[in-house]
Amino acid sequence: MSAADIAQTIQLIIAPVVLITACMLFQNGILLRYASIGQGIRALAHERFELLKSGKAEDTFNLERIQAIDRQLPLLTRRHRLIQKAALLAYSAIAIFIFTMFAIALSVALNAGIVGTIALMLFLFGTGVWLVGIFFTATEIRTSHRAICYDVNQITSLKSLY
Repeated sequence: MSAADIAQTIQLIIAPVVLITACMLFQNGILLRYASIGQGIRALAHERFELLKSGKAEDTFNLERIQAIDRQLPLLTRRHRLIQKAALLAYSAIAIFIFTMFAIALSVALNAGIVGTIALMLFLFGTGVWLVGIFFTATEIRTSHRAICYDVNQITSLKSLY
């Protein structure tokens, strides 16, 4: 294999690297959302526990708050699950792109067209997996907007305590 062939092979392998980098940037945003939603779930669960532990759960305000938490926790859990799926899909896409890099190198080394076709299919499959992860993220963002609107409506509908 000549130096020119090696350089061309390296150029072919670099294309999936660009997508791996893009996936990692996307993944960083997903992981931040994942952690934030997880903290929100923990905070609400702790608040609910504290309200029940205080023995004042029958108080009208505390009862309304417990009911609001009981409505919010399943929504947050659903959002958390959507983001988890998106994160797992992004990691899967990264792994597929890495396999694509190996398939490209193998195709060139063996001068086998069928391996090149497999590399192309892997590349397209990885892109499809990443796209599904993007759809899960978009669904979570839409759900997040609904949850925020619900929270605002709940707060504005509360009667004054004073």
